[in-house]
Amino acid sequence: ILATWLFFSGFSICLFKDPEPYLLLGLGNSIQRMNLDGDQRRIVSRVGRSILLDFHLSEGTMFWADTHTGQISRAGLDGTRRQKLLSSVKGITGLAVDWIENAVLWSNAEKGTIQRMDTDGRNEKIVLRDLSQPRSVVVDPNERYIFWLSDGLTPSLQRSDMTGGKRTTVLKAADRLKILAIDHRDRRLFWVQQGQGVHTAMGSCNYDGNIINVFNQSQSLRMTIFLDYVCLTDSKSKRIIRVNKYTGGRGENVNSKRMPQPPADVKVVHPINQPHLKHTIAFVEKSTTFFFCSKLSSSLSDINECALWNHGCSLGCENAPGSYFCTCPKGYLLLPDLKTCQETKPCVENATVCDHACVHTAEGDVCVCPEGSVLNSDGRSCTGCLSADQGGCSQMCVTLYPGRWVCECQPGYQLQPDEKHCAAAGPPMYLLFANMVDIKQINADGKKSKTLLQEPRGGIIALDYDPVQKQVYFADKNLKRIERASLDGGFREMLFSTGLDSPEGLAVDWVHRKLYWTDRGLSSISRSGLNGVDREIFIDEDIQKPRSIAIHPQAQKVYWTDMGSRPAVERSGLNRDVREVVVSTGMVSPSGLAVDHGSQRLYWCDLSRGVIESANLDGSDRHMLSENQVGRPFDVAVFENVLWVSDWEGHLLYRIDMRTGRNPERLRDISIQPAALVVVHPLVKPGANVCLYENGGCAQVCESRLGLAHCSCHSKHVLSADGKNCLPINTSFTGQYNENKIKQWKECLSNNSVPELTRDNLRLICDVNAQCMQKEGRAVCQCVTGFAGDGELCVDVDECKAGLADCSVSEAECVNTAGGYFCQCKTGFTGDGQHCMDIDECRLDMHDCDVNAECLNAVGKYQCRCRPGASSWPSTGSPLDVTSPWQHNNSMQSCPSTHNSYCLYDGVCFYFPEMESYACNCVLGYMGERCQFSDLEWWELQQAEEEKRRNMAIAVCIVLLITLLSIAACITYCCG
Repeated sequence: ILATWLFFSGFSICLFKDPEPYLLLGLGNSIQRMNLDGDQRRIVSRVGRSILLDFHLSEGTMFWADTHTGQISRAGLDGTRRQKLLSSVKGITGLAVDWIENAVLWSNAEKGTIQRMDTDGRNEKIVLRDLSQPRSVVVDPNERYIFWLSDGLTPSLQRSDMTGGKRTTVLKAADRLKILAIDHRDRRLFWVQQGQGVHTAMGSCNYDGNIINVFNQSQSLRMTIFLDYVCLTDSKSKRIIRVNKYTGGRGENVNSKRMPQPPADVKVVHPINQPHLKHTIAFVEKSTTFFFCSKLSSSLSDINECALWNHGCSLGCENAPGSYFCTCPKGYLLLPDLKTCQETKPCVENATVCDHACVHTAEGDVCVCPEGSVLNSDGRSCTGCLSADQGGCSQMCVTLYPGRWVCECQPGYQLQPDEKHCAAAGPPMYLLFANMVDIKQINADGKKSKTLLQEPRGGIIALDYDPVQKQVYFADKNLKRIERASLDGGFREMLFSTGLDSPEGLAVDWVHRKLYWTDRGLSSISRSGLNGVDREIFIDEDIQKPRSIAIHPQAQKVYWTDMGSRPAVERSGLNRDVREVVVSTGMVSPSGLAVDHGSQRLYWCDLSRGVIESANLDGSDRHMLSENQVGRPFDVAVFENVLWVSDWEGHLLYRIDMRTGRNPERLRDISIQPAALVVVHPLVKPGANVCLYENGGCAQVCESRLGLAHCSCHSKHVLSADGKNCLPINTSFTGQYNENKIKQWKECLSNNSVPELTRDNLRLICDVNAQCMQKEGRAVCQCVTGFAGDGELCVDVDECKAGLADCSVSEAECVNTAGGYFCQCKTGFTGDGQHCMDIDECRLDMHDCDVNAECLNAVGKYQCRCRPGASSWPSTGSPLDVTSPWQHNNSMQSCPSTHNSYCLYDGVCFYFPEMESYACNCVLGYMGERCQFSDLEWWELQQAEEEKRRNMAIAVCIVLLITLLSIAACITYCCG
């Protein structure tokens, strides 16, 4: 077996030239194998005309799903050992194989799920549920990711792990995302997006939705990635083309012959497209030689550097995949060279110079770091998961081995391209801050602001908000009252106007639905329900001048600052047990306080000292972030990697780095005095159940995830375009109930013929294809003609399948529509559907017979027969493709340029010189002399014409009847 090393982008890839790559195609009613030179052969037949394909190379099997029948099957890659795995899974929109765990996954748009089963059909289960129309699922089993497209209110690309956890949005798009494919070599996702009209483009991004590349590309049904190319099924040319995955451009044909129809799906079969990263493909740095290519097998073997005794470790060595690291026994420390162990001997002179610890060596004093961390270039500070900087990670730091770690994010956050910082998903955040005489809203960069509410006589210095009911709570120390208002400023309510002296701090427990506030004048902390009921004193002992207050519902703790003679930050359980001092040393006037739920740390500021500090929730690991950089800091708020501070002295807002306190940035000049401030975003207050209030705005099922309401529907219903309401399935109506429909329903229910409206009547909502009627003294829903059901759910009647259609069996075919049907002439016939005539392809020169053959017309088709002296196989055919240009002999010619617009909707114009007339060959879906009618419009016109003829016949009959009666009356009168 030969191995080839390819170098690109600073990495090396060891590729093994095992089998030749080939294509698997879903073509017609079969699965075919095509070599890259275009030769193809059928390997499986009768699979369905609309299938989804994937394969499992190491098992030697392929899998396909028939989207019409809902059947999932498998067979060997040679077409043998065919087996049905699953039946009646209607709504399949994507299929993928996990070749690591030997599983098959599929998406179901109707159920809103992604499901899996073993490759033998066992252990079926749901991985993800309550999804918004998932489709086109792909997997990366090595990275343990599932990706899929969502056709919800906003088209998006979604991701989760293989268990359905850590679900996140990779990217959102304004255009519809149609197809998804994965590049395992570059770890990128490719998609086709369709804008307005017929404009299509291809895009790609990495697994986090970054480094996006988009270029124009023709319409495609399916695609797959191989090396530097994207293989596409081109719906226009009915060929498979390949384009460069980086630049796009004009495609190259993979197959030279045009196919009868575009393939339903395509896959490139090769080990590169199903890598086992520990075996077939490995990425290693050029500067290291941790792996070697085996000459005896198609795999990479890890070198055990510790066993070779060339590692350089002075005492201990541990091997790791592709690397190794040195260890030291107890009582020894690893020096900054990460190889030498030194017996622990404390420094005498330079002990305070090092951030972590100092040891004395023969070469002098050396700073050392905690296990897993490394020394920075300054020789004093450390970096790593156990160091103060947490390895540079903004949220979670995971140690791989000493000196090597990775950053991870909490649910709802996405790791940024620097692989250190986490950014919140969802809507953009904004700030609310109290400004004495008003409450203002300001965006993150401070460029846009608006006034939420005003109180000219007041002194508003405390506020917080409830993410469930979308309300802001605020306290006015001058007017001595506590109020609440909606976040849009349209609603305002007084909660307390008595029993207050100087309320200066306020916090909402968004989980347990409580309101807490501090009263500096009364030296107490009180609480109540969010609506003001159940008011009680929470703490009024051993407390002097409480100011700021913060809640941690998950930890069941309340934190507050006390600016009295014993300044401190304290905490207590929500049930008033285990009260304790968190921080008390070095404080003068601790003012603002905030809890960062991402890092699980406290942040506070000291009004008199002008400092901002941070510590763990128990007061350990205390650090000073800023000193005398923000005048007199009054309050703090924290989110993502930023700390916002209000300056009581300079009337300013600042933003600084929450870990280092560096780079203070002035946000805005405030005319009065900025006091309390809070960040508004769904992730700021984790655990909020937004479905508690008005069901989160959902019509049926509400699920609260990461601070946002996710709506879904019960069975036999589908989520509407607004993402809130639910509509019955199997209906052509896709919007909400219009005003006329609701008005008609209300009038029916309130009709005088109904003696009394019962509760069941009031809940009655008719299907969009039903009408409300009075029946036996009560309102009922009845499906209109062409639909069947109970009235609340009406399903279209397929007259074609039921045999109710009046179409000629031999010449026309029935086409079902919502609430009706129409007849359409079959290929080889022409007419209005009710009356079809055979097309003489031979006379009209619409055949493709050889020049040495003669054309013989037959009913609905034609036949080619060789002329005397020539021999070949006889063949039959049908009219040429309607999209082909017409240019034949004198019996029919292409239309002149003056008639370029004669045929509408891409119809092809041709001219008959003998008859001096023009005609149109319409594309599928249109008809009429100039292709001016769509099939449905034409059917509606035919229905209208039929109704006119019927009315005319009735009118004539009535006139004749009246005439006859008049004549008879006259005869009777005269003869009588």
